[in-house]
Amino acid sequence: MIFKVARTAILFLGLYSSILICQPLFPTNSINALKDSDHDGVIDARDICSNTPLGSDIDNDGCPLTKLTLFSFNFDVQFKTGQYKLASKFHAKLKDLAIFLQHNPNTLLLIEGYTDDVGAESYNLTLSKKRADSIANALISTFNIATDRIKTFGYGQNRPIESNSTETGREANRRVSGEIVIPFKSQHVNNNIHSNYSTNQPQIDHYNLTIPFKLNRYGIKNAYRPSIQRLGKLLQSDPDILIFIEGHTDNTGSKDHNVTLSLERANNIADLLNAQFDIAPARLKVVGHGQQFPFKPNNTIKGRRENRRVEIKVVKKFKATQEVILPKWTIWSVDQMENERQKGKQ
Repeated sequence: MIFKVARTAILFLGLYSSILICQPLFPTNSINALKDSDHDGVIDARDICSNTPLGSDIDNDGCPLTKLTLFSFNFDVQFKTGQYKLASKFHAKLKDLAIFLQHNPNTLLLIEGYTDDVGAESYNLTLSKKRADSIANALISTFNIATDRIKTFGYGQNRPIESNSTETGREANRRVSGEIVIPFKSQHVNNNIHSNYSTNQPQIDHYNLTIPFKLNRYGIKNAYRPSIQRLGKLLQSDPDILIFIEGHTDNTGSKDHNVTLSLERANNIADLLNAQFDIAPARLKVVGHGQQFPFKPNNTIKGRRENRRVEIKVVKKFKATQEVILPKWTIWSVDQMENERQKGKQ
């Protein structure tokens, strides 16, 4: 009898021990605290982005991980010395860009042409603009991109990326680059400045300016400097902001003279911003159109006066998000687990 009772006791103790062994290592409260409902690797207690899609790369807060990517690039097009026409075989290479522009109708495209140092500087300035125009024309004619969504600029030999002392370097400098931007939208409008040329005041709309000039003059009057300085402060406040500075003339004088004059007007404004606010030239997109784009007919004095102008448009670099792959990290630490254990005992 004693033996039977002893055997029963041993059996009972064995079963009780098995139950103890099968108990969770940590209290139930601790287990719940480490729950990860969306299986993204971050516990619910720290996860501020619930229902993250399975397999997404995430940050320490459990949110999809992204980085900002600027859309700035070089066109895969090479030009021979002195040439600017785009061979039709290169049109296919513009297809992806055209599709992107079609799917993002609020974007604008900047195209900038450059040359090597072979030839006169004035000739290279014109040549580089024609190279940019050749790509713009292909996008417009082949892919039906609206003309007003593309801005072209020519900088000639002024911004080489390689030495012009070798043929390889000169070839690299004969290039065209592109950048995608969006219009800048400001929440502030200065109502004290009116769009009225007769009052000698610049036109302003959300920081976009139109500054008039007298016949054959390119100096900036003091009355217009406060508006330009406002632009300088805006550029300093955000490194992603760029401005177009486009010079124009009436039709008085030769076309070549007017292109030079309009460019001088635009460059004076860029030089002022660079000198006073240390704005990098790459953020000041300068071009001289001459008499090519009149604002009003040139057959009246008033029309010619309004055509002698510099237009300044503020834009911002377009950014898009893309996922970044990061290595896995420890989701919780030993200290955190110890704290949860202590809470479970309270």
